[in-house]
Amino acid sequence: MLFLLLLLLPFRELCCPGESTAAPQPLGSHHPAAEEPLSFRMLQISSFANHSWVNTQGSGWLGELQTHSWDNIVRTIRFLRPWSKGDFSKQELKNLQALLQLYLRGFAKEVQTFVNQFQFELKPEAWVSSGPNPRPGHLLLVCHVSGFYPKPVWVRWMRGEQEQVGTQHSDLLPNADGTWYLRATLDVAAGEAAGLSCRVKHSSLRGHDIIIHWGGYSILLILICLTIVVTLVMLVVVDSSFKKQCSNWNFISPHVSSAAFPMGANTQDTRSSGRQLCLAQELWIINRFLKKWKTSLKQIW
Repeated sequence: MLFLLLLLLPFRELCCPGESTAAPQPLGSHHPAAEEPLSFRMLQISSFANHSWVNTQGSGWLGELQTHSWDNIVRTIRFLRPWSKGDFSKQELKNLQALLQLYLRGFAKEVQTFVNQFQFELKPEAWVSSGPNPRPGHLLLVCHVSGFYPKPVWVRWMRGEQEQVGTQHSDLLPNADGTWYLRATLDVAAGEAAGLSCRVKHSSLRGHDIIIHWGGYSILLILICLTIVVTLVMLVVVDSSFKKQCSNWNFISPHVSSAAFPMGANTQDTRSSGRQLCLAQELWIINRFLKKWKTSLKQIW
């Protein structure tokens, strides 16, 4: 992050002794250069690498001529011309230097406080793939991590909780949206790829690491698939059970109708009512299963 501050200070006669005693120009004589008084400018460039480190470069200019600079190591003013001190006394120069030191410390603190209020983090996205086979009988496992901010990230190929020492990292590359991209690769024998996983740690994850097992399946995806499969199996079982129940109802209903309504009641209506009752019960239970499935899926996600 780069901040540029341009300060205009109306210093007069700081670096031009004797200019105030110049005789007035006679009428009719024009000197364009003398009509525009020289201005003294101070230029400050502060670079912030992180929340605690700042580097400041300062310079003073009289017109197009540099007359002062700021020593960032010892934090003092450097006078680049023999006359750069002007008519200031030693005590006045000491007070001016102390004022600049106080200002620069306050400026850095205010900027860092302002930036901390607007810091944001973006969670990384991760996926695994295979690269070109490095040699016969070996696989090149590639873990892609993209879309994260800020820049620091930790990516390793793991076997359980053990880091794989052969993990290689690409350079951190910027995406077009200001986020970052990284690849972690591992050369491994084809028979030893099973059980490996890629683990990603980033400040935006708040300690919940991303773990993707070789084969492209994450723990989250496995849980979601299991939930869907179990739900579908339960729906199939419920549907079969109600179909069997409705079939039994159709078989029993004529006999029940004959005994209960000997005067020739309409058995077709009784059967229809039985089917509708079974269908309504089946739909009610299926809806309950679907609602529970949605709730479970939201909790997992």
